[in-house]
Amino acid sequence: MITAPSQQGTVTTHFDRIAREYGSKYEGVSVPAHSFRIRRQRVYEMLEGVEGKVLDIGCGPGIMVAWLLSNKLEVYGIDIAEDMIDVCQELFGDKTGAHFSVGAIERLPFDDNFFDAVVCMGVMEYLDDDSAAIAELARVTKSGGSIIITLPSAFSPWRLWGIQIYHRVAKVVRAMIRRPSAYTVIHRSYREGPYKGILQSHSLISEQVVYYDFQLFPHPLDRMFSRPAVWLAQKLEGLYQGKLRWLATGFIVKATKS
Repeated sequence: MITAPSQQGTVTTHFDRIAREYGSKYEGVSVPAHSFRIRRQRVYEMLEGVEGKVLDIGCGPGIMVAWLLSNKLEVYGIDIAEDMIDVCQELFGDKTGAHFSVGAIERLPFDDNFFDAVVCMGVMEYLDDDSAAIAELARVTKSGGSIIITLPSAFSPWRLWGIQIYHRVAKVVRAMIRRPSAYTVIHRSYREGPYKGILQSHSLISEQVVYYDFQLFPHPLDRMFSRPAVWLAQKLEGLYQGKLRWLATGFIVKATKS
């Protein structure tokens, strides 16, 4: 994934380590797999009608590449984890219209006004500050082009429980038994209104917002009872633009560069 310098080492090491198994996170009946799949599906829906060049920031092992290529799009994938890019090259390096490189979201190696659309999925939450990243997204996107950003929702009951209670208690317990967590990256969450304001300050006009992953089983029950947790989340996905959308664990903003 792409990240800011203060967390870069930890995040890069983590995603390098899981590069070859990362694709399996989208498979099977589990809460993370459902969340990843429905997030990706919503992004696909937002990309319908887009033509030309698409930048996939934090592309991982090329989770979206096959779909993008099948829709006649020219794909540029970039990730800060070199091992992720190695997997992309192995899987898609011989495909016409597929380009991959190692790089950071705050310093994108592309010309101004180069892309028709930019996708930033599962990246912003690892940054210390989004401003530099958003400025780069705006810079490389053509006027009238689309920018799609996925974000964890600050109002999600599942997320609030995990952040405010479960993980704090778990951290104390691990400290007591002298087993601290090896993965300590800060995973931020967001509110829709303020984020639209940040985008607007960079001449990006929010056109559409959808929510995804209505996970109501609190952790760790969501992992203990994966099938009913996923079944319920699937049944609730129809709320993604309704009044109860705040129950979702994340949301996706589609903005247009003015």
